[in-house]
Amino acid sequence: MENLNGWSIGAALTLSSLAALHALWATGNPWPARNATQLSAQVIGGHGARDLPPPTACLVVAAALLTASALVLTAPATPGSSLIRTGAQTVAGVLLLRGSAGYALPTLVPSMQGTPFVRLNARLYSPLCLLLGTAVLLSLR
Repeated sequence: MENLNGWSIGAALTLSSLAALHALWATGNPWPARNATQLSAQVIGGHGARDLPPPTACLVVAAALLTASALVLTAPATPGSSLIRTGAQTVAGVLLLRGSAGYALPTLVPSMQGTPFVRLNARLYSPLCLLLGTAVLLSLR
């Protein structure tokens, strides 16, 4: 993998870490929150534990993030236009879309107003998605 670069390695490690976090949530562990109600408010703008997605949804997201990580890690070493490079470009597009659209979420979903998610999304989640999407694109140059 001679074409690996810091952008692809950094993005892949971050995506893998996020996959591990989603897998942890699938087990019922609310870390880094103290409990499920706090986790709901911080990560989805929910108002209680009942608002959290089911464990299978967390596992699906974890699997998608691991797949994205693998695509991002292998695409720079893949010549030409291949399915792997197209997959990595799609990962970048999804991340950039999530990062951009994330700023409109509180307006689109008024029930999120007043939750810690709004602040965390503006300061951490959306910027992280924009940074990761950009990193993936830079890794493909």
